[in-house]
Amino acid sequence: MTEGRTVAVVCAMDSEAVHLRERLENPEEDPLNVWRRTTGTIGGVTVEVVVCGIGLINAAATTSALCIGRRPRAIFNYGCSGAHRDDIDCGDVVLANRVVHHSAVIVQTDGEERYQGFRYDVNGETMLTEAIMPDPELFDLASRAADRTVLPAWPGINHEPVIHVGAVGSADIWTQHGARIKTLHQLHGSLCEEMEAAAVGQVAAMFGVPFLAVKDISNNELHRITDLRNDWGALHDVKGELGLRASRVVETTIGMLS
Repeated sequence: MTEGRTVAVVCAMDSEAVHLRERLENPEEDPLNVWRRTTGTIGGVTVEVVVCGIGLINAAATTSALCIGRRPRAIFNYGCSGAHRDDIDCGDVVLANRVVHHSAVIVQTDGEERYQGFRYDVNGETMLTEAIMPDPELFDLASRAADRTVLPAWPGINHEPVIHVGAVGSADIWTQHGARIKTLHQLHGSLCEEMEAAAVGQVAAMFGVPFLAVKDISNNELHRITDLRNDWGALHDVKGELGLRASRVVETTIGMLS
């Protein structure tokens, strides 16, 4: 990775971004067009924490603005997610060894879905891939960082958070149907789902910027259905927990870059 440039961190919600923002040394507000951006340092590394808003379009727009401007040294995307396996609990952390866009499908005449993966153009060349892969160096650093990071237990969970490595599913979809969750896991090997990583990862790939997604689990619909009658920005009762554990892993990883 190129030395001497900023590390960008993209979060969907301010309630997620605050956990890293409050750990910055010498923080300053530095708006990125319409998005909140806070700059500072972690262990001597210049960091910009940006709140993009929920969803793939918001995430893609923000990441594009970051890359078109002062292109970052690396881009992290962290935040909360919903589990895709029974044995994954709230508070657990997922290091993404790949990101899949699980709504990129063709629904065939028989109702079966055919996954399309990612398709994008770089300098006139069409790129096709089933998944966005993390930067190997960032992934290695994050794996080592996770081993040395102390993570608080989720309220009501009687064990320390577990670090999982696997696929993160991404789409503008919150899946509550148990059979559908299990199907997504079977198709993609996904450990969790969220709404930004595919967009951040694809834009980073287009601009040649190293990328890594780190997610923590805020809900497991296989255990307990989240009440979404008011809006899909639910989980208000655990707002202070969202993204906290993922932020700690990202913080340690950034510190290891210096």
